[in-house]
Amino acid sequence: MTAALLLATLLAQAGAGAPPRGLTCLTRWYDGEVQHQPDAGWGLTLSNGVFVPWTSRTDGVGVDPEGEAIPSLADIYEPPYAAGPIVPVDTSDAGSPVDPGRARVEELFRATYGASRDAVQARLTKVRFFGLRYPFHERAAPALERVVARLQEALKHEPKLLPFLREIGGTWHWRTIKRSRALSSHAFGIAIDINVERSNYWRWTYRGQPMVWKNRVPQAVVDAFEAEGFIWGGRWKHYDTMHFEYRPELLSPDCR
Repeated sequence: MTAALLLATLLAQAGAGAPPRGLTCLTRWYDGEVQHQPDAGWGLTLSNGVFVPWTSRTDGVGVDPEGEAIPSLADIYEPPYAAGPIVPVDTSDAGSPVDPGRARVEELFRATYGASRDAVQARLTKVRFFGLRYPFHERAAPALERVVARLQEALKHEPKLLPFLREIGGTWHWRTIKRSRALSSHAFGIAIDINVERSNYWRWTYRGQPMVWKNRVPQAVVDAFEAEGFIWGGRWKHYDTMHFEYRPELLSPDCR
């Protein structure tokens, strides 16, 4: 039993109750130890000493200085990410206004992958992706290598997949999300954009026209990534079909 699970068990026996399942499984892939605090409940204490609660409190914590909501650890799983067959997303006003997997707790990502550009860069390695080598975080690189192996096998049966996998958009790039102060998952070296010319993106909708979900990425490509813990931006209302990011907690049955 790990120290975190032992502590959780002792606290549960002391009356704090069992920690949420989605919380305990995060320690398989992310920095931090499961702990319980009397004033904040369950959460993760990161190696830098920061305590990140499972749910946001109601006293202003969970909102940044400009009033924007900061996701809690529980928000990571809401709405649930559903892998499997590609299903068109309803992008109308009547559709769900959510993007499964888009909630990212930046404190958790910084503690796990690196708190600065230099810190992340120092932990990058190179992964060969169909002809070229690309920088990727050392914690996520083995999963991307397994994706490549799956895609190489799929290409034996579907050669037409190859154009989607060459001349890709890129991997690591220290930057914020467009029109946001939050860091992109690309900044942490855990995301890859495949061929941009064969992809679709919600911001490419012409002004004055309704946003309509579009996709050209084949099922076999999506399956290969999801099998190794990568979520796909094509499942978002604000779709980004070139985008895959390493989020194994969202695809693990142990976290649900």
